[in-house]
Amino acid sequence: MKTQSHHRFLTPAKINPVLRILYRRPDGYHQVALALVAVSLFDTITLGPAKEGLEFHANGMSEPVAMEDNLVVKAARAFAQEAGLPPNWAITLDKHIPSGAGLGGGSGNAAGTLAALNHFTGHPLNSDQMIRLAASLGSDVPFFLNASPSWATGRGEQLTPMHTFPQLPLVILKPAFSIATASAYKRAARPPLAQDMPPFALPDLATPKQVLAALHNDFEEALAEPYPELTQWKARLLEAGAAGALLSGSGSALFGVFHQAEDRDRAAQTLASSHPQIRVFPCDTLSHHSYF
Repeated sequence: MKTQSHHRFLTPAKINPVLRILYRRPDGYHQVALALVAVSLFDTITLGPAKEGLEFHANGMSEPVAMEDNLVVKAARAFAQEAGLPPNWAITLDKHIPSGAGLGGGSGNAAGTLAALNHFTGHPLNSDQMIRLAASLGSDVPFFLNASPSWATGRGEQLTPMHTFPQLPLVILKPAFSIATASAYKRAARPPLAQDMPPFALPDLATPKQVLAALHNDFEEALAEPYPELTQWKARLLEAGAAGALLSGSGSALFGVFHQAEDRDRAAQTLASSHPQIRVFPCDTLSHHSYF
């Protein structure tokens, strides 16, 4: 590491204004089309030197996770192996992004860890190596390396940056329950590609009006029966003044899109005070996120 000081940086969450599960591929994965947009809801990671070996501490975890199962630790060990460096780092993760929510908090943690380690060790890995390493840790991790609004296609690994995406005031709601991604995909499974299926055309998302018109998540219908609360919380976001609302990723978090920050803040306060059993996060979409 260049210096012996500690470095603190933020890793963002994400939402999916569009999430389409198109068909099952011959390799068993699902062909998808996802809009990925980072938001100003952050975890904090502190990185510093350790005398020997990897030291890791996590604060604010909703459920205990074994150290070696945490994506920060997996990212640090993968980076050390790829770069040929000893993993003599002390890393502390302070969680604010809910887990099991479809907000990509763990993926952002992994990407931020990779980016920081590469930066503070003198960039031993080039961009292609970083992307490959990120993809080995999870399908959303490459997006978070740069965290600019992007389309993810294929099985989620093919990233195409959007030219423009508007800054939108949001309220994110996290119900008291979580949803495992694997179980959500089982419920939303699609049949193999039909020969006459037309290709999915990616909609333009350059204006608030276009984003609101395009809001769609294939998990919503699949999860409505086992989790009827999702439909109820979506309705409450709309009742609170959201111009549109949607499940994020495979849930359980939902987000509401507002036209004005003042309306967003008022809605967040109302929802938090009237429903203390849920977590409420007012935030905004990000055009880009820098880790340092």
